Amino acid sequence: MQSFLTFSMLFLSLCFLASCNETLTDKKSDEITQNESIMADGSNINGIYAADLMPVNYNLHFKKVGVAAISREADQFSAAITMKYGPVDTRHRQAIYNGRRCPNLTDDLNKDAYIDILEAKLAIGQVTIPLDGDLDSQLGGLDQQAIGDSNGKYLYRSSASFDRMFADLKTPDEIPGDNIIKLAAQDGLTFPGRVLLIHGLSPKITLPESVATTGAETSHESIPIACAILWKVQEMPIELKAEIEN
Repeated sequence: MQSFLTFSMLFLSLCFLASCNETLTDKKSDEITQNESIMADGSNINGIYAADLMPVNYNLHFKKVGVAAISREADQFSAAITMKYGPVDTRHRQAIYNGRRCPNLTDDLNKDAYIDILEAKLAIGQVTIPLDGDLDSQLGGLDQQAIGDSNGKYLYRSSASFDRMFADLKTPDEIPGDNIIKLAAQDGLTFPGRVLLIHGLSPKITLPESVATTGAETSHESIPIACAILWKVQEMPIELKAEIEN
């Protein structure tokens, strides 16, 4: 039974991965350089970076769940996420990571048909920017998380001063043992090709005991549910633009 389930998930993943790659390719623009020169002052970051949010665990979700975008214009740094097919009545932790790929079935090391947070870390790396209620600070808004409604839909929007946000990334690491990292004084930041991951599943969904977690979170709170690889785009995705304007 487990072998059949694993095979079925692999088949579904390949189908959706092909669909995801095609969509992301469509969003890229040949007129925009994706390989930004990394500048220590963050001056390379400008414009809009966006991507479709695709499921991480296809036995929980079977199709594109939403769209995410971040942007910088002058000193304004903004993030926006819309999810239409997520878990219902669920609080979501979300962040930009320094990894370069979304988790896939090869990361399911214990072969339990679920990719948990410990397995996902092999792909996503560490958190650089938590997308919460306070973009000015990595730690300031961790308790202000987005919550999906009874239909699994939510819209997240937040803005901050880019200079304050970037300066905070270079302050001393107050909690060196956590999974949130700082930048060294000579380091910069770049968004094309970076991972944006959303966590959180309704506790009403039964998960096997083999689904691991870390820290004070439950396995339902930490399990990855959707992932995107950001790319620079010329304009805000239609789905997000429509939600923001409404």
